[in-house]
Amino acid sequence: MAITGNMGSGKSSLATLLRERGAGIVDADERAAHLLESDGNLVGQLADAFGDDLVDDHGRLDRRKLAHRAFSNDETRQHLDRLLRQPLERLLWETMDQLAPTARIVILDAPLVFEWGIESHFDAVIVVTVDSETALLRLQDRGVSEDEARRRRSAQWPAERQSELADFVVDNNSDLTNLEAQADVVWQALQDRVREGMA
Repeated sequence: MAITGNMGSGKSSLATLLRERGAGIVDADERAAHLLESDGNLVGQLADAFGDDLVDDHGRLDRRKLAHRAFSNDETRQHLDRLLRQPLERLLWETMDQLAPTARIVILDAPLVFEWGIESHFDAVIVVTVDSETALLRLQDRGVSEDEARRRRSAQWPAERQSELADFVVDNNSDLTNLEAQADVVWQALQDRVREGMA
């Protein structure tokens, strides 16, 4: 299973609710952070591509500065994707495989499921949607500038296009109580799919 949605949609909030209900969650952003902390070769490639000043004297990568530079235009964003995608995708599949023996339902929480063309790997894809202005406000509350938020969201498929291909669409324009109610519905549907698959 996978959860996706544009930046600021609240997909990770839904993932947290589904984890509370028993799902095993693989957070792509967290796995990417781990990769950038542990893979010195990759960090070196990123420094060569985007600037040596991204790495401090202890070898730590400034991920915020990297994102700012990488999302400045389509060319640099695509270059980041070429460097990061293969090792990250491998790590995501490995982590999902590790969770599979202990969780009946394992869900990847990732922003680029459709953009990477990996949606067919999952039994179901959940898309979380929210209106653009609400998303921008949420991102600014997290310290992302409006310009950067707009650039990064523009690199993703429009929510309407994602929703057309989704198995489930969760509207996150309301409050947490509403999101929790939708999480209950989705969780029941996912469990039903698993039971049908085992029958």
